[in-house]
Amino acid sequence: MATRTLTINLDPATLSALQASGFHLYAFLPMASSNKSGVPLVWLRIDSYLQTIPITYTSTALTAYISTSPIAANQAVAVGASTPVAAGQTVYVASGGALNATSGAPTGDIYLSNDAGMPYTGGLTVAYQSAVTPCCGFALYPSISVTLAPLDAIFVMWATSTYDPAVYMAQCLGPGLFVQFAGNAQRSVTYDITQGWGAGGATWATAVPAGANLVQTLIVNPGKNQPRRP
Repeated sequence: MATRTLTINLDPATLSALQASGFHLYAFLPMASSNKSGVPLVWLRIDSYLQTIPITYTSTALTAYISTSPIAANQAVAVGASTPVAAGQTVYVASGGALNATSGAPTGDIYLSNDAGMPYTGGLTVAYQSAVTPCCGFALYPSISVTLAPLDAIFVMWATSTYDPAVYMAQCLGPGLFVQFAGNAQRSVTYDITQGWGAGGATWATAVPAGANLVQTLIVNPGKNQPRRP
């Protein structure tokens, strides 16, 4: 199992300022897909934090889900049927919404194939502690497959707006950071209330400004002639 930990370190002044202003820490899990219907969903919101904030999760503990919730900005996606899935598998949606995961997808990819005769929203969930929350949503039309690949990365963001997990957040509401693990189990960064995010100039961390389009940031297009992840 691939355990990943992002540790965020705050100085005392920053901690005090964030708490006084009512900031939440949000986390999202990026996906690679060329399907333009894909959107990021709030995966984690942390309301209570200290100077050191560890976010630990198992990136390969994946569940595919379907939902009758439509994809709409600022609205939640409610998970319906679900089944464990791994990279390299296809999840078939049968009549009535039953899910069946089998091998057959390319290495690193997950396919969602809708044979149910009605449209759904579909995507993946990843567990954090005792909560299992969807991290992405795609339009899953009848007789159409969606191809996606979880990236070995996490996106974190500070914001005072209150969004629940599983809600589609369309725009970056505060200073964000895109962190690539690239096979490393742990990454450590800092956040300063006046200077922003810090990762010692490492290329695996990219600051994302407030106002950025989160679909473009978190649903990564593989590019031309690339059916799978970048």
